[in-house]
Amino acid sequence: MVKCLRTIFYTGKGGTGKTVISCMTALKSAELGYETLLMSSDPAHTLRDALNTHIGSEETKVTKNLWAVHVNPMEEAAKHHSELMEYFASVLSSRGLDETLAYEIANLPGITGIAALLKLEGYKENEKYDVIVMDSVPSGEALKLLFVPDILGRISKKLINALAPLTSLTAVAKPVIGMPTPTGKLVKKEIKVLEQMENLKQMLTNFDLTSVRLIANPDFFSLSNAKRTYMLVSLYGINVDLAVINKVFPKLEKDSYFHGWVNSQKKYIEELYLNLSPLPIKILKLYESELMDIPKLRKAADELFNDEDPTQVYHKGKPMTINRHNDGVEVVLSIPYVSREDIEIERTGDEMLVYLKTDIGRVGLIIPLPTITYLMSLKKAKLINGKLHLYFVKEK
Repeated sequence: MVKCLRTIFYTGKGGTGKTVISCMTALKSAELGYETLLMSSDPAHTLRDALNTHIGSEETKVTKNLWAVHVNPMEEAAKHHSELMEYFASVLSSRGLDETLAYEIANLPGITGIAALLKLEGYKENEKYDVIVMDSVPSGEALKLLFVPDILGRISKKLINALAPLTSLTAVAKPVIGMPTPTGKLVKKEIKVLEQMENLKQMLTNFDLTSVRLIANPDFFSLSNAKRTYMLVSLYGINVDLAVINKVFPKLEKDSYFHGWVNSQKKYIEELYLNLSPLPIKILKLYESELMDIPKLRKAADELFNDEDPTQVYHKGKPMTINRHNDGVEVVLSIPYVSREDIEIERTGDEMLVYLKTDIGRVGLIIPLPTITYLMSLKKAKLINGKLHLYFVKEK
C-alpha cells in the first residue's frame, strides 16, 4: 500500500521507450486504485502521442484514477522565478551589458530544471495523489535535473549570505557600488526556494518513497548509458530500484534476416544483467506495432508487471556504509563503473568533495562526513569493485 507520495522517475537514452513504460506504469497504478499523476517535461509532448489524448499544462483526467500533465520548465521558471531573473539581468545591464543579452544570461543554468522539479514538490504538498510517475527527458538532462537541488542549493546559500546584508542598505549601497541591490522581498523569495529545494532533496533521497528506473535497449549505446546513469544516481544517494530492457526481439527462425540482431541482443542482455547486478531487471519484447493507445499500453503493462504492484520498491541499494575499526573509521561509497583515473577526492573540514570525469562533463558531489570523523584525518582512499573506500584515522 502507498502510505505517502510514491515518486518514480523513468530515465534512459532517447528512443529507448521511457514514455510508453511510464504510461504503462501509471495505467497499472491507477488500475490498482492509486490516485496517479503522470508527468512529463519532455518538449516533444510524447505523452499526448502515446495516450492519444491532449495533455497540457493543467492536469488532464485520462482514465479512472489517472491524470496527466505536461510541465513546461520555461513557463514555470518565468512564473515563479521572474523576479530573481530580472534582478540578475538588471545587475548585468548596470555593468554595461546589452539588455537583451543580459536577460539571456540571467536565465541561470538549472533555473528551468529546478522549476520543473519544484512543480513536483508542489504536487506533494497538495496531497491529492498517491503516486507520481515522471517521464523524464533523456538521461543526461534528467540527471542534471535530479541533482540541481543539491548543486544550486549550495550556490544559493552563498548568494543569500552575500546579499542579505545589502537589503537593509539598498538606498545607500546602489550609488556606492554602482549596481542594483536586492530587495528584502527578493531575498525572502530566494530563501523560500531554498527551503523547497531542501524538501525536494529529502524527497529524492528517501528510498521508501522515491526511485529512479533505468530504461535500456539491448545495444551498446544503451548499455553504456545505463551504466553511467546507475553510477551517477548512486553517487548522489538516489535509489535505483529497477531496470527494464525494452524492444527485445522474440525468437526467430535461424535463417531470419534479423538472426544477427537476435544474437547481438542476447549478448548485451547478458552484459546488462552482469553490470547491473543486484538490480532487478525486467524484459519487454518488441511489439508488432507502436504502443500508441491505452488498450495496447494496458496489455503491455500486464505482460511487464503481471500481477505485481508496479509502485512497489523493487530494490534498495545503500549508497554509503560506515564501518568502525580500532584505529579509525572506514566510509564506503557505492560508485559503480568508475576507474581510478576518473576520480578525484578532496577533504574540506566536515565534508568530502568527490569529482568524477564523465562523458557529460565533470560531476562534483559534496558528501557530509559522519561526526566521528571530524577529529580524524583521511589516511587513504581505495576503489574496490565499484566502491570507494575512505579510511580515516585518529590524529595523534
